[in-house]
Amino acid sequence: MESGSENEIRQRAEAAEKALLLLVDHLAMRGTISLDEGQEIVRILSEASHESAARASHTLHTLSLLRQLRRGVGSDTPGAPVNPVSQ
Repeated sequence: MESGSENEIRQRAEAAEKALLLLVDHLAMRGTISLDEGQEIVRILSEASHESAARASHTLHTLSLLRQLRRGVGSDTPGAPVNPVSQ
């Protein structure tokens, strides 16, 4: 049986994982990150556990559909700035 602090740690880790998956999903849809980068990040997250893999499957499916829409090109970032502002 998990103690209260172990349960809280698990819940926070799960919430952080869900937030990262959502972020990757949205950045890839906007073209800010490439589909290849998004899939690499999601694969790393999915290796944590069976539950993580299950949560990541939706994002991997979305990235796969985006790849089809972009005619199989996974390295493009159509929404990224062409000339980023130098600081």
